[in-house]
Amino acid sequence: MPPSTYSCSSEQTENQTNGTKQNQPKVKSVAELVSIDFEKYERKIKNAKVRARSELDIFEWSKHGYAKNNYWIPPFADKVPRIEESKVSREEFIEKYEAPGLPVVITGCTKGWPAEVKWNRETLLKKFEAYRFKVGEDDNGNPVRMQFKYYLHYLENEAIRDDSPLYIFDSSFGKLKRSSQSVAKKDEPSKIQDKPFEVPKKQYRRPCLLRDYKPPKYFDDDLFRFTGEKRPPYRWFVLGGERSGTGMHFDPLGTSAWNTLLVGHKRWCLFPPSTPRKIIDPKMQGLDHEAVSWFTHVFPILVKGNGQEESYAEKFGMIQVLQKPGETMFVPGGWHHVVMNLDFTIAVTQNFCSPTSIEHVWLRTRNARPKLAQKLLTKLTKLSNVGGKRHDKEFYIVLANKIKLLDTVPAFFESSTSSSSSSSSSSSSSSFVDDYELEVSETQSETEGSDGECHCYNCKMKRKRKIRKEKPERIKQREEHERQKIEGQQTIRIIGNKGKRNHDRIMNEDVRDKKKRKGI
Repeated sequence: MPPSTYSCSSEQTENQTNGTKQNQPKVKSVAELVSIDFEKYERKIKNAKVRARSELDIFEWSKHGYAKNNYWIPPFADKVPRIEESKVSREEFIEKYEAPGLPVVITGCTKGWPAEVKWNRETLLKKFEAYRFKVGEDDNGNPVRMQFKYYLHYLENEAIRDDSPLYIFDSSFGKLKRSSQSVAKKDEPSKIQDKPFEVPKKQYRRPCLLRDYKPPKYFDDDLFRFTGEKRPPYRWFVLGGERSGTGMHFDPLGTSAWNTLLVGHKRWCLFPPSTPRKIIDPKMQGLDHEAVSWFTHVFPILVKGNGQEESYAEKFGMIQVLQKPGETMFVPGGWHHVVMNLDFTIAVTQNFCSPTSIEHVWLRTRNARPKLAQKLLTKLTKLSNVGGKRHDKEFYIVLANKIKLLDTVPAFFESSTSSSSSSSSSSSSSSFVDDYELEVSETQSETEGSDGECHCYNCKMKRKRKIRKEKPERIKQREEHERQKIEGQQTIRIIGNKGKRNHDRIMNEDVRDKKKRKGI
């Protein structure tokens, strides 16, 4: 049996859940709101599960029985300070939290957001019923997608029993579009009876969800905005059910992150950058990299400390957070964190590079994405001469000089005991590039690989199209090479006559012409 994961009395939580269920009105199921093809749904959900986690049999998604455990934490376990956005200035936030690199929960950021009203199950289902959101990745790194109505139906059925359900973590939500088909309601007759119903023009692709929120005032000065549209994916629409989440990781390129929760509750565990990776993400037999597995097996060990006077959680400064609706979690760059949904949640999260962390981010970007780093430096140098809309040229001169001073800093390698060891499978040492590969795989962020090659969906498709286009040309070149090889090689015919061999050598045309010119 795994160690107990209960952080508060089960009777208390059962009473709380029973009370909330009695107070809540009956909610219609997805099958009652939209039409569901159940045969197609069975095929889609089976295909998505097989592709997203090929190591599991289709019947092994609930083999551990994690659905029976209680993962809620009591309020006193959450000791992270909370600040009100309207009462704390940008300068005070930088001085107290961002510059020293301390996590903090911000309240009041969602005031005035249309997402507060629009981002709920019914409204999203009505708008994006047939849209295919990303719910995972296959073994080749390609996204696994599922129609939104089928995913919500999955949350109401199989996901209740699954140990770690599928999780929408989509970075392409900024390109969503409404359905191009507009159908008249049956009960609504046309206002002009003489004319038939006119179908409006096709609604083209536009950022529907981007209009529903804006970054908090502390995080809107993202320097990576100067790198253009080809920057790595940096914002995600996040939606999932109970026990879904992301395993232990830290954000790519040394960037910081903010996560705003609109519906539901999330449980966080954070560790400072100096925490050894082998302590917080150990190699354990049968342990996968899911958040629910970490909270079930690793978290109790860190809290108990294996009989030591001081537990690992106290020694390395573990922080627990119970994030509530309307709260924004700030995660400084380099902090290890694991996140799990405690109920149905809807959130939006973004990574960013602020002027405060430009030096740390640029060093890591220079090693992992040199072209991206050079593009950022070029843009900052240009702005240092003319200035920008947000800051004057003196501001950009300071940033450009900070980066130029880092040219003498060599690419560094970190040991496995540092804050960013490459993976649980590495032993003694690991390079910075290996760390970045780990970040990409764990954050599901579709970012670049160790060689700087982008692995987002669009770039993958471009490379595949290029390979398909070049394939016929390579086949022709190979066939031509084989033909020349056959024509140019010497053909030997051996004729046997009483133990003697006569060799008749047939030369190619070039060799024959050469002999004729020599007079042989």
